Amino acid sequence: MSLHGTPGDQTIQLDWIVNAILPTSSTWTINYQSPGSVYLPITGLTNTLRAHTLTGLTNYEWYTVTLSAVGTTPILSDTVKVMPTDIFIYLPLVMREN
Repeated sequence: MSLHGTPGDQTIQLDWIVNAILPTSSTWTINYQSPGSVYLPITGLTNTLRAHTLTGLTNYEWYTVTLSAVGTTPILSDTVKVMPTDIFIYLPLVMREN
């Protein structure tokens, strides 16, 4: 499993790739925290879901986000660290041909 987090203005857009077959009864759980704050987990997300947006976050504060596929026991898990921001900088892609 590979989890990615994209920062936005007071948001983090999560998306993930799963390279395993999940049991049909499994669900996703998202746990996240920032320094000094732990938030209630988001539970019961269907196992076919591959994206979710966290909202109401504080800009310029690091968040540690863990996504877990759970059944009767944890199945898969991955963690990312992301900082929401209201400043967007787009750098051009520079390619060099030899």
